[in-house]
Amino acid sequence: MRILYFLKKLFKFIFHITNTKKIISDIGNINISANNDQAEKIRLWFEKILSIADIKTQIKGTIKPGNYLIISNHSSWLDIIILGSTFKTTFLSKIEVSHWPVIGRITKAVDILFINRGKKDAASLAVNGISEFLLNERNVTIFPEGTSSGGKKLLRFKPRLFASVIETNSPIQCVTIKYPYKNKKIHPSVPFVRKDSLFLNILKVLFQNDIVAEITICDLVYSSKKDRKSLTTECYNLIKNNLENNAK
Repeated sequence: MRILYFLKKLFKFIFHITNTKKIISDIGNINISANNDQAEKIRLWFEKILSIADIKTQIKGTIKPGNYLIISNHSSWLDIIILGSTFKTTFLSKIEVSHWPVIGRITKAVDILFINRGKKDAASLAVNGISEFLLNERNVTIFPEGTSSGGKKLLRFKPRLFASVIETNSPIQCVTIKYPYKNKKIHPSVPFVRKDSLFLNILKVLFQNDIVAEITICDLVYSSKKDRKSLTTECYNLIKNNLENNAK
């Protein structure tokens, strides 16, 4: 029965991903000023993945009106699905993802921003891109740790991209994501780090029926009269404290 359950989920997942082209065509051309209907359809696309994977979500806090820079801890590719289904947002991602089979086509179709970390001016270009989206009333999500930690600990935040909220006088929406499991800090099937196989990790997640994501939406952090270092420290401590308090 467990195998049959897994195979049904896998089939639905593959069908949904490969059917993205039709979903995206129904959304219409997305540009820097994407409208609310387009953003909602993309959010529902992410939400459908959660439904297929049978991942339950528990949200603490409220989704604020307006637009802002969303930041979160990062332990798995699932974080993107969680945040994409919760907020109407685009993401900043490494350029390599745009070349992945199927996934790359999807990321470009839903207007994800890319950063080429190998380029000398990569951070400046990323800040400019984020700022442009924020000025056009689009939410942008980044993972300031710079990579997935696998849920072991919260890595230090990189301050460079926080310049975008200072330049645009935009607030920051801090979010913490946890995947509690019995007496463990994180569900063993969830962690995903750079050297792991994305395909195998997806299979591990789909095989489970007990993954729960706890999402804590904090109060907005305002950037007025603050520098990158102070903003980075404030947001890091906020997310770190939420993770530790939730762990008790």
